[in-house]
Amino acid sequence: MAEIVQINAVRPEPEFIRRACALLEAGELVGVPTETVYGIACDPAHLEKLYAAKERDRGKPIARLAASLEQVKALGADFGKHGRALAEKYWPGPLTLVLDTPDGPTGFRVPDHAVPLALARAFGKPIALTSANKSGGADAVSAQEAFQTLENQVALFLDSFPSLGKKPSTVVQCLPAACECKRATRENGIKILREGAVPKAEIERMFL
Repeated sequence: MAEIVQINAVRPEPEFIRRACALLEAGELVGVPTETVYGIACDPAHLEKLYAAKERDRGKPIARLAASLEQVKALGADFGKHGRALAEKYWPGPLTLVLDTPDGPTGFRVPDHAVPLALARAFGKPIALTSANKSGGADAVSAQEAFQTLENQVALFLDSFPSLGKKPSTVVQCLPAACECKRATRENGIKILREGAVPKAEIERMFL
């Protein structure tokens, strides 16, 4: 049966982080709070379990939760000029950057919340993370809401009380450095795939 544990949102208890990491390494799903909506995480090697729990189309990619920009770079992600500028301004924060990697375009986010940061840091590499709901359903903003929907699929829910943002991250695709034009513009440098917590107009103003 799934378990909910109360975890400190500012100084996460190491024993809970270690338990969550052990479950991820064993191929289990873990519920994770963020500063936007509540999420469920897994080892990227076990994505099938995450797709099944969400009843999500396998053709829809799942982003990665990272502890730092360095963790993302270690996977060979190409930020390009636009991605670097956005990461420097909005990470940690509610912005997912879709970057070119050796495995194809992949979304990455460094959240502004101590719990997921501690989890990704302890895991040692980016973790697959998506919203804790059934595909097409309302986003969960607390461990309790996620538990009601995904109780039987998730091994552990880390609970640091309801999310503050309640909007998902904004998703921006960035061209790799090799494809950038000499003059950066919003048309040829980035593509906003989903407007969320960071306003579209605010991002576009950076590249006018």
